Amino acid sequence: MARKVLTAGPNTTVAKAAKMMAERGVGSIIIAKGKKPVGILTERDLLMKVVSTDLRPSKIRVGKIMSAPILSIGPNEDITQAARIMAKNKLRRLPVVERGKLIGIVTASDITASSPELIEVVGRPAMPAREEIEESVCEVCGEVTTTLHEVNGMWVCENCRDTMSG
Repeated sequence: MARKVLTAGPNTTVAKAAKMMAERGVGSIIIAKGKKPVGILTERDLLMKVVSTDLRPSKIRVGKIMSAPILSIGPNEDITQAARIMAKNKLRRLPVVERGKLIGIVTASDITASSPELIEVVGRPAMPAREEIEESVCEVCGEVTTTLHEVNGMWVCENCRDTMSG
């Protein structure tokens, strides 16, 4: 579990939240009222609810587009239980809450790094091997490219594919 969790209030603009996420290099921000988590804003939310609908990030508040209600887990729960909750609900991030207060966050990457045997529980959705897609974002470097390649379950650009291949 990461204890330092990026948070913002529901009245924060989407532009400010996205900038905070970019500065910290994270894919989500927990939306909280005080220390109580009320939602989460993810890269997917930004893409599906702002970019694809041509909304102005500087005018929209995160409280309007966040994913809510938020699922969470207690700090004493087993890592396998966290993995099951994440897999069942197709989540990559699970806030850790104690007595209604946010105390951390567990990600699918955290789980697979600490317990590789759980990869099958929280694993990525099945993707056809070596399939190519057009005009998207590399999961490693973040560059927009016309061609991505599936390598080890990740969609990567040609440069990152070459680096990952050795």
